[in-house]
Amino acid sequence: MNSDVAIADRVPERSPSTAWQIVEGELVLLRLKENELLGLNHVGRRIWEMVDGKRTVAQIADVLAIEFKVPIESVLADSCRFINELATIGAITFRAVA
Repeated sequence: MNSDVAIADRVPERSPSTAWQIVEGELVLLRLKENELLGLNHVGRRIWEMVDGKRTVAQIADVLAIEFKVPIESVLADSCRFINELATIGAITFRAVA
């Protein structure tokens, strides 16, 4: 199994240290501690919208596969990679599973 896909069953949630806003149709993340702005494309924006502390990464990928009409296998791998990147920079965390 791809190491990125290992997070498929985890539940991401937005970090309180990252603010966000829609500017001229683009979602922009502000990493407060780093004073850094990051713009997300429309797929990144859709993922961010679904990172709510309730859905697993796999559930987010399922929605994207349907909405963008692409095979779940590639969407899952790409979603896991992107969410891992957001976790690496501290924009999201993973909810503890009881």
